[in-house]
Amino acid sequence: MNEPERGRRRGGPPPGLALARPEARQYAAWFRALGEPTRIQIMSLLGRASGPLTVGEIVSGVDVGQATVSQHLKVLAGIGLVLAERRGTAHRYRLNDACLASFPAVADLAAGREPPGPAGHGQVLGGRSPAGVTIRPMAGADASQVLAIYQAGLDSGEASFETQAPSWEVFDAKLLAAHRHVAAASATGAVLGWAAASGVSERCVYQGVAEASVYVAPAAHHRGIGAALLDALVGSTEAAGIWTVQAGIFPENTASLRLHQQAGFRVVGIRARLGCHRGRWRDVVLLERRSARAGTG
Repeated sequence: MNEPERGRRRGGPPPGLALARPEARQYAAWFRALGEPTRIQIMSLLGRASGPLTVGEIVSGVDVGQATVSQHLKVLAGIGLVLAERRGTAHRYRLNDACLASFPAVADLAAGREPPGPAGHGQVLGGRSPAGVTIRPMAGADASQVLAIYQAGLDSGEASFETQAPSWEVFDAKLLAAHRHVAAASATGAVLGWAAASGVSERCVYQGVAEASVYVAPAAHHRGIGAALLDALVGSTEAAGIWTVQAGIFPENTASLRLHQQAGFRVVGIRARLGCHRGRWRDVVLLERRSARAGTG
């Protein structure tokens, strides 16, 4: 027996080996994006800057043509490593702190090590999660499971005025790319719930306002998954400079109301008889969470 074989574990693969495929796909996309020197230069420049930079400022800093810089920014923004902020007619770019905070844990996972975290808890990148659950970015491969959980929530009659989940294309187009998360079973990769934010208006004045949605599979209720997902959503929106996250909840949905209030949302009013749902007029409780960092100047 040679030396490498002597130190090898016997009896099959180690327990907990199966990193869910969608997670692995997402992390691989991050590493692929960073496999280009100019992108590393751009990210380093953004990280050292005192505020968001325009394309022109980035071009001056890395000494690369504008078309090339724009293409690299498109790639980095597409996977969430860089965030674009529209100011007037121009875009400014900055690093997504929520993604960057995840890199040490991703490196540990890629090396087969358990990322650091609270004892007895599953790993969540940048937040908290219940035992055996991982919170990660939502991916296209999650489409069928995410929409099935959404439909189960709609079927309950207490989640939304909607009655039918849309196609993935419609669903995907509505959500903000950097603020969509899933809770997955660490052992199998099965999606147990999701949270996402959507914009509320295309008007510039509302660029820092988003609406939250949180859905958990019926079989995964009462495990703290909704709280972990909402925690991840608050974390990513805070990092992106979003100053208000709002939610509209039926007053009968007391579990969701309690969940949001525990996450720092406050009731700002009740919209009486807002719409007719399954033959009866429904009130909607409007809640919002104001950031302690963004929108305070």
